[in-house]
Amino acid sequence: MAPDAGEQSARSAYYYDPAVKCCTYVPDLHNFLAGAILSDTNPDAQPGRATVEKRMAEGLGVTPLGLAQPPVYSLLYNRSDHSFGRSRTLRCPHYLEDSGRCGVWLHRDSICSTWFCKHVRGAVGHAFWHESLQRLLSTVENGLARWCVLELHLSADCLRHLVTDASWNSESQEVTGEALDNKVNREAYAHIWGDWRGREGEFFRRCAELVNPLSWADVLAICGQEVRACARLTQDAHRQLISGDVPAALSVGAIQLVQIRQDVTRVASYSYSDPLDVPQIVMELLHYFDGRPVADALAAIAGERGVRLDLDLVRKMVDFGLLVAAAGPR
Repeated sequence: MAPDAGEQSARSAYYYDPAVKCCTYVPDLHNFLAGAILSDTNPDAQPGRATVEKRMAEGLGVTPLGLAQPPVYSLLYNRSDHSFGRSRTLRCPHYLEDSGRCGVWLHRDSICSTWFCKHVRGAVGHAFWHESLQRLLSTVENGLARWCVLELHLSADCLRHLVTDASWNSESQEVTGEALDNKVNREAYAHIWGDWRGREGEFFRRCAELVNPLSWADVLAICGQEVRACARLTQDAHRQLISGDVPAALSVGAIQLVQIRQDVTRVASYSYSDPLDVPQIVMELLHYFDGRPVADALAAIAGERGVRLDLDLVRKMVDFGLLVAAAGPR
């Protein structure tokens, strides 16, 4: 999403700041992910390890489930319009400024693993990666994090406090006066950690040791029916991703005009960060797709305009939402 060479950023406000890119999000690092980062002894992993250790030392959102997004950051992130990819204040703490790389890339969470600003098949790709696979992986992460807590025999008193914490239900932490000052409620922290307090790093590393050898069958057995349902929906989304089928009848979808030039119109449909440059001649032909069968629309275009549209181009317009399946008979 960086501007092309020679394109003025003032005219392209939807581009990201190259100094932050898409790294304007603080991920939740579940206990076994945090443990994997802390256990990585590769010298190249040291800078990323240090960023995790810093979050742990600050204590904000640090529970036996892992490292949650700090409350104040969550508030700013959820209330900031058009700041993603542009705000240096929201830049991820695991972003390595010297190299411009992610310090926890090998062990990043489900959101960072499945998020892309652009997709090869537009909305179809987005549906697979973001709506299906991300939900599956997130459900797995939550299930395994809780399983680790139980396997490491957190005391009943600690567990009682943990299950009432917002992190147990993947909710945003309450923004208290202490949180606004980036202070940790030490009493609550002690209640949640119990005998593991001061050994949080060891706890996380033990979680990684528990999760590392698991097979997919093990994960399904541990995480239950919700993961099975998400896995089935992800498989269905993947079938759609690799399918070349085009609906029998199409109509024009809802799109936003981003930029109009002499020969090309830039439009946005499913995502403002993934606009599509459409030749003007193609824009002028969209009205032929008015709910009639695709074959009839293509025949009308060829007969009246002398233009033969390739079916691959039609499929791309469907992928990007310029054309959508017609609601019913014309």
